[in-house]
Amino acid sequence: MGETFCESAEALQADLDAWLVHYNTERPYPGCRNMGRRPVETVMSFVSQEGYEDNLH
Repeated sequence: MGETFCESAEALQADLDAWLVHYNTERPYPGCRNMGRRPVETVMSFVSQEGYEDNLH
């Protein structure tokens, strides 16, 4: 894991926001419950099964 030094709180927040997008929507997750799906795919699968689609926005 590389080190990044941010010049400001705003730069740090931007880096964290980008990391969260990558972590939750771009990378496959090796956990047994996700079965290789990305975390967002697992959540959306649950939401659609439970009928919570209308509550997302």
